[in-house]
Amino acid sequence: MPTPVYLFTGFLDSGKTTLIKDTLNDPSFMEGVSRTLVICCEQGETEFDKPFLESHNAFIEYIDDPEKLTAEKMIELDTVYHPAQIFIEWNGTWPVSETLLAKMPEFLPLVQILTTVDATTFEIYITAMRQMLFEQLRWSDTVIVNRCTEDTNGMSLRGNIKAINRRAQIYYEGAFGEQVKLKSGILPFDINAPVIDIKDDDYGLWYMDAVEDPDKYDGKEIILRGMYAEDIPNLKQTFILGRRAMVCCAQDTSLCGLTVTGVKIWELKKGEWVEVQGTLKTVEMENGQKTIVLYANRVARYDAPADEYVYFS
Repeated sequence: MPTPVYLFTGFLDSGKTTLIKDTLNDPSFMEGVSRTLVICCEQGETEFDKPFLESHNAFIEYIDDPEKLTAEKMIELDTVYHPAQIFIEWNGTWPVSETLLAKMPEFLPLVQILTTVDATTFEIYITAMRQMLFEQLRWSDTVIVNRCTEDTNGMSLRGNIKAINRRAQIYYEGAFGEQVKLKSGILPFDINAPVIDIKDDDYGLWYMDAVEDPDKYDGKEIILRGMYAEDIPNLKQTFILGRRAMVCCAQDTSLCGLTVTGVKIWELKKGEWVEVQGTLKTVEMENGQKTIVLYANRVARYDAPADEYVYFS
């Protein structure tokens, strides 16, 4: 039978060991699991003590170099321990290697990647160590943001995480692992104004709010400024307006864009900046999810801002 492998990423002392121990303590997750192998690639303040491991029928191996965690090494460890599952506590300074993602034996499938994030240090890391944070987040299935309070800036957290990995599920926890419901925060624009005017610095916050709750903006008159980013094949008078969010560096960005229709696109050039005013309408897509489309009634050329990137704070 396949032995599932779970990869835990995150910076040192971000809560990886605590998350693994909480998982081992979870009766519903551990039901039917006979033996667990923990492969530990770094050690923080929280440790796996011998009594805890013995009481959970868990075993630990330490790896100090990512080059040592090869497919052959995993087969060797599986032969020694015969685990029912494997937890890998990854070193937060290491990139997630191709070996872990695609080159493991078929009987050792990587079934889930979980990343722990310390809410109290996130702003520092996203600014000063974005490349490392990118490596931790880009493959994650689940992101657990811990040490949150009600006043934690959830919009900034979610916006930056989603810019790196749109598909990740995000959970917010307090200092003791309890679920925290963050305040939605005060948007820097008036959603009830006759015309919502989204300034350059606020585009990212507006975009994430609209993606999360498109119905909130249904029927709203709005002014947006962005780049003529993409054409839409087989649709006349329609294009993608957007701005780019930095993922890990200036050479690696993702487009935060929406569909604009009712425009004489033959009068515009791809890549130029425009100001568009119109009405937002909620549209249901084929997969059942909702998105918003901007039905334009005014389009004008616009000078690109000094900083063209999107931010979420």
